[in-house]
Amino acid sequence: MTASRRHRSRGQTLVEFALISPIFLLVIFATIDFGGYFGARLSVENAARDGARVAAVQPLKAYSTTAGATIVAAIRRQANDFSASATLQDCYWSGPTLSPTQYPPFNIPTGSTGCVGIWYFELSGTGSPTLCSQWSLTESGQWGLWSGTFPSETWTPQPSGPPAGCVSPPTPSGVDLVVIGVGYKYSALTPMPTIASGALVTYGETELMEEQ
Repeated sequence: MTASRRHRSRGQTLVEFALISPIFLLVIFATIDFGGYFGARLSVENAARDGARVAAVQPLKAYSTTAGATIVAAIRRQANDFSASATLQDCYWSGPTLSPTQYPPFNIPTGSTGCVGIWYFELSGTGSPTLCSQWSLTESGQWGLWSGTFPSETWTPQPSGPPAGCVSPPTPSGVDLVVIGVGYKYSALTPMPTIASGALVTYGETELMEEQ
């Protein structure tokens, strides 16, 4: 093989490598993104489950002292993808009731990468459970409700606490459900997932009957 042919061969190899390497790297980083997103999804689901277990046994009076912090601590232990030092924001529930066909069940505040929701629903007679109160992480540990159309919700406090019958153990007339939600926006390494950025938002939600 002459020197000119060897030179052309090397040049062809370099051109082929330059064409193939971006695709090869994209596949590698996309695989990493898939693993990262799947891990984030498991993380928020476990966090919501652990938070709900803790919340279900918290009496109403405990919220004025340690209950809120105890629930958040349980969530943080599982939500490994949250920054431990980040200030968590409230999730915004979608609508006034708890519906099995509603997805996503809640919204993440604009500009936030994650949120936590601590909601209570009343279930009595027939119909869907009705949202009666939310323990806020961002409103200085108050009871109240976020209302309005996302992303322009407004906070309505309940200065005297949840309405009568909300956040209470089961009675003959009805039961209360505590719902813990954890939302997280996964930050992808590759640019392609941004085409469908909604697919990178994961939600964890667990519902349990209030026990205390």
